[in-house]
Amino acid sequence: MKKLSVIVMLMLSVSALANAPNPTPGVAKTLSRPDLTLHYKDYGEGEPVLLLMGGPGFSGEGLEPVAQMIAKRCRAIVPDQRGSGGSIPMEANRITLDATLADFEALRTSLGLEKWTVWGCSWGGMLALDYASKFPSSIKGLILADSGGPSYAFAKAFSDNMRARKSADDLSAHRYWSQPDVVAKDPMRAVIEMIRAMLPSQFYDRSKAHQAIAILEEGREHYNPEVDEILSPAYDEGASARIEALKKVDIPALIVHGRQDPMPESVALENQKLLRGSRLVWLDRCGHWPWIEQPEALEKAMFEFLFR
Repeated sequence: MKKLSVIVMLMLSVSALANAPNPTPGVAKTLSRPDLTLHYKDYGEGEPVLLLMGGPGFSGEGLEPVAQMIAKRCRAIVPDQRGSGGSIPMEANRITLDATLADFEALRTSLGLEKWTVWGCSWGGMLALDYASKFPSSIKGLILADSGGPSYAFAKAFSDNMRARKSADDLSAHRYWSQPDVVAKDPMRAVIEMIRAMLPSQFYDRSKAHQAIAILEEGREHYNPEVDEILSPAYDEGASARIEALKKVDIPALIVHGRQDPMPESVALENQKLLRGSRLVWLDRCGHWPWIEQPEALEKAMFEFLFR
């Protein structure tokens, strides 16, 4: 709850993409791990791309539209990250950053892949940075879509920017659902309603937020807020070591960032500086959800990078 404004880096799916011509169906698969069954979906064929959902705490279902986009020419692999969706360990203390990265490594190995490109949005981008800092030899390239940074230094500015964009109704709803007695009655609904009140502030065009809100409602049962409470502090604690490690890696990277994203532009610039040789692409008239607001521009940038 304490990082709710960061939680909504969640990145859900877009129902409109269900009407895309000839979508590539994702095949549901599992991988047995020592303490859980990792659930994931496999789309398409060709160059492998691991897709990491935002959150923390949301299942990979929200990346369906991006998986469909990538599967036009490549292979998209979308896991339910540890602690979310179908990948729930028996004990909460099994939800750690190291265990999450170990899941990715086990999945890569089980698929017989020497390397793969790692695509991450928001929190997923941050997780991709952590993965790159610890397993650089497993990664062919990074694609960071409106990602956070190597630490949570951006959190206050991100939250302030969203608050400044909220309507009076958004602010009223957030005040109501954040009251302690209201939260106590139904904690999960309180979290969902606060996210609902926050989502429009992440868009350049607020009228498009309804697509994300609709999917939020449909997928609320797949969300585990406990993951955020566990992983976000751990991520921040590891920031210094992560930054130093990333200074030493040489992995091609594409950074895509909406000009109107409440995630500060300084975060994209910081990531570009940290990742040697990375390319930064700005998307105009675009907030935190590029596949909703600028799907063609996002697709163009991704495939130019993947087939460079």
